[in-house]
Amino acid sequence: MATAMVTKWGMSKKVGYMYYEDDTSQQLHKPFSEETAKNIDQEVRRIVDEAYKQCRDLLTEKKREVGIVAEELLRKEVLSRDDLVRLLGPRQWEDEANFAKYFGGGKGDRDGVPGSVPPSQDPVPEEGESNGGPLGPSPAPTIFKRTD
Repeated sequence: MATAMVTKWGMSKKVGYMYYEDDTSQQLHKPFSEETAKNIDQEVRRIVDEAYKQCRDLLTEKKREVGIVAEELLRKEVLSRDDLVRLLGPRQWEDEANFAKYFGGGKGDRDGVPGSVPPSQDPVPEEGESNGGPLGPSPAPTIFKRTD
């Protein structure tokens, strides 16, 4: 992803707004100079190092909270939004408007609260009966008709 950030999406001031295509047929000859390749490598390394440091710092800063959530996950296995609010307290910023903006409806979780994901409509198989695998029955195949 960091490589794509630098070579495709122009997210590096050092390399600039250039797009370098992934052409596997040019494995021996790259469409840029050795100096550009070196700059790309340096920028990718910088992005990865910064992301690693930011993640490590955040986990260190929130070590207590991570421990609380880990203990509750060991106890319950699945946590809802309400569980996280109960464990960690309310968020430091109001997000009700943003939740509705991006997800529609009101706040909710998978426990049947309005605005949540509806429960599966598939019948629960009897003991010893297969339901098609861990994700449930396979969907019916799609049949395409030629319209021309």
